[in-house]
Amino acid sequence: MNLYDFDDTIYDGDTNKDIIKFFIKKFPFKVMRSLMKAKKLNKLYLKGEIEFERVKEVMLGFLFEIDNIEMYIKRFVNKNIKKIKPWYLKNKSDNDIIVSASYEIWLRPFCDKLKIKYLIATKTNSEGKIVGKNCKGVEKVNKIKYHLPNAKFVNSYSDSSSDIPMLELSENAYVVEGNNLVKYYSGYNFKNNK
Repeated sequence: MNLYDFDDTIYDGDTNKDIIKFFIKKFPFKVMRSLMKAKKLNKLYLKGEIEFERVKEVMLGFLFEIDNIEMYIKRFVNKNIKKIKPWYLKNKSDNDIIVSASYEIWLRPFCDKLKIKYLIATKTNSEGKIVGKNCKGVEKVNKIKYHLPNAKFVNSYSDSSSDIPMLELSENAYVVEGNNLVKYYSGYNFKNNK
């Protein structure tokens, strides 16, 4: 089995930013209201007064105020599927697992289109509250071990230093820099430290 981060790894860009850009054209008031509230909450997060999950819920809260959201997400995915990187399409296999901090609500349709069966992502309830924790850093490893307790991982891929715990789960680990794959080693100097 192979582990892949999604944003900036197999997808050229960040789906969180792209989904905001997509929806701000259609629902500017709802999106701007969410972003303004999130900006205020982010100050509390930076002071250590709240968890990041609360900021993310508010920032993307507009999604859960839109009627027929599935239709809009389908359009978003259809518009952006071309951003899947060619190197991934060439290497894709039936045992790929996408592990991402992005929301399952839009990653599942991407995975369905790409015929990827396994997805571990940040889950939300129908009101936009994150269920459990944001799927990032060590939490990715926790979720992988929970969902696939006895699995062996051959390759793992990410663009971010926050995914070092996930990269270290596999026999071979690769850092994705644009369209280039670089063999990961302990002490690697990541360009993306988020």
